[in-house]
Amino acid sequence: MCCNRSLLYFQKPIQHWAAIDCEESVWLSEYCNGTNGHFLRHTIGSCPIGYDLAWYAADGVETEFGRRQWVGNTGYFGMLIALNMGYEKVVLAGMPLDRYRHWYEPEGTDGPHWVSDTYTIWMDYKMEAPEAEKARSLSGYSAFIMGKASKEWVTGR
Repeated sequence: MCCNRSLLYFQKPIQHWAAIDCEESVWLSEYCNGTNGHFLRHTIGSCPIGYDLAWYAADGVETEFGRRQWVGNTGYFGMLIALNMGYEKVVLAGMPLDRYRHWYEPEGTDGPHWVSDTYTIWMDYKMEAPEAEKARSLSGYSAFIMGKASKEWVTGR
């Protein structure tokens, strides 16, 4: 699975692409060149253009965490849908949750200005969701929160 504009640099076939911002589907239609094959496009909620699957929070959720679980950034969303689709392990790459520019943006570009709710939902997920043990990150604050994706963890050795 690729998230947002990382697809431009991942020149191999994929099965899933995720974005939570509608304008990303416009970007995708303009810049995707077919190298990635046919893939399903995921988003949160209703977006009238460019997506195959829209994910929604379940109705009748009783806990505060449950009501907020589907709020966050696209990397978090990608992790959630991969786990909800039954992936046994999810390795987050290029989602360090730091203030540096995205790896695919040119030098001198400002990085994201994450709000505190972004970090909070990642931490809440790690503490509250049993399936969080199936996801790890390669670097940054996401690795600090979710755990580092070591070779031993990935291979199960």
